[in-house]
Amino acid sequence: MVTVQICVGSSCYLRGAPRIIDKLQELVADHGLSNRLILKGSFCLEQCTKGGVTLFINDDLLTGVRYEDIPELFASKILPAVKDVSG
Repeated sequence: MVTVQICVGSSCYLRGAPRIIDKLQELVADHGLSNRLILKGSFCLEQCTKGGVTLFINDDLLTGVRYEDIPELFASKILPAVKDVSG
């Protein structure tokens, strides 16, 4: 199971976390991954000075994520992580 944890603390919330969550939910549904991927909100991940939204893909910390980055991030980081876990 892959876990994607999105910061929803004040700073990330204002920088677009809700839109990022919506887009990730859409991509998870489009790819039929709801049984292999968990999306979780998390209060402050203490990366506020790095800009953008902070998230973890399993243990991989990503900072400065913008809404526009999500399709590429999904393709380059999340889908491979799901494939690694699925075998």
